[in-house]
Amino acid sequence: MSHLKVTLGSVNAFPLDLLYALAAIFALVYFIKYFYRNTKRPNASETKTTAIFVLLFIFLFVGKLMIGFLNNLPFDSLLRMFMTDTPAIYFFLPLAIYKDVSQLKRLIKFAVFLSLVFPLYQPFLLNSDDTKLALNAQDTLRLGFGDGNILLGLGAIALLCWEYKKYLTFLPLSGVMMLGHRSSFIAIGLAFMALSFFKGKKIKTLILMGVAGALVIVMLSILQAFANVNMLDKLLSRVEQTFDPTKTTIVRARVITTVIEELEKRPFTGLEYKELQEVIKRSEFSPRDFNIYHPHNFVYSSLMNTGIIGTLLLFTIIFRSMKTAYKLARTEVFKLQGAYLYSYILFFLIFSAMNTSMTTCGYVFWFLCGVTFWFFNQYKAARQSS
Repeated sequence: MSHLKVTLGSVNAFPLDLLYALAAIFALVYFIKYFYRNTKRPNASETKTTAIFVLLFIFLFVGKLMIGFLNNLPFDSLLRMFMTDTPAIYFFLPLAIYKDVSQLKRLIKFAVFLSLVFPLYQPFLLNSDDTKLALNAQDTLRLGFGDGNILLGLGAIALLCWEYKKYLTFLPLSGVMMLGHRSSFIAIGLAFMALSFFKGKKIKTLILMGVAGALVIVMLSILQAFANVNMLDKLLSRVEQTFDPTKTTIVRARVITTVIEELEKRPFTGLEYKELQEVIKRSEFSPRDFNIYHPHNFVYSSLMNTGIIGTLLLFTIIFRSMKTAYKLARTEVFKLQGAYLYSYILFFLIFSAMNTSMTTCGYVFWFLCGVTFWFFNQYKAARQSS
């Protein structure tokens, strides 16, 4: 989808641009409802407070947008950088559009369906240019892009969370293995453990995880026989190296020095868009600039791009979202929803601590944070009416 675009004169429009515009419209709807209070169920105070933090976080980038405009940056480049930085606007989408739980159930079922189909498509990528490049550069078999883990995690955690069709969990887990990201192996394991903790079925969940793991190996063995590629051997070898210091992990660990140096230059608000544009241009031939633009860690990226102020706002929103999901998981009515949301947000954060997912598909994270508070509003309303 990321390669699709429509060109109108000198302007290129991508599918996510339309989705972003839709999210912006519904964010406006949310604030109109908030100010005129024309909703039947007003938002809980926790939601209102968190929404203010999200708004402040977005306003930080509005300031960067205005400074970039004054610095005479091309408007299309400026707008693209702003959109990349502000997927937090998706936080308001579920708060504005969802009316009942059945709508969210349909969305989860759709996500599960996609997560079951995606691994069946991945073997067709065996001879793709991207797979050949990964094999030659890192000796790593990666059938697809890392952001696919975000989709697969959505489905795998949902399948394990609800009581039906858990035996299909091995399919999205096989997809995770074929993507070859060790950070996702760690993230999905810890997410499953969090899920078993909330549901109070630790032994049962651990057994299911073991069965799913065995089925993953069986599936990959069959696929390896048909594809005539030592896929399973390579992937298991990569799993074994998860906690070993490799060239990649050592280089990424050293980025912290660059982070500190950049943070000292502009400690409160981080890079301006003009500086960021120059970094992007130099990143093609400068390893240091590449690590500034592409640090493979959302904390590093936040510190360099938003400074201390933006990072504190980000962590405040994350903390409040996880705390609210935890509260939901401790209720009787929304126990499963809270457990699912907490586990997935945990999965996303762990994966993003070693990848660029907060930038490339952070809209999923922000949307689910909004879903968390939507459920919490329903919980509060139910308590008030009882």
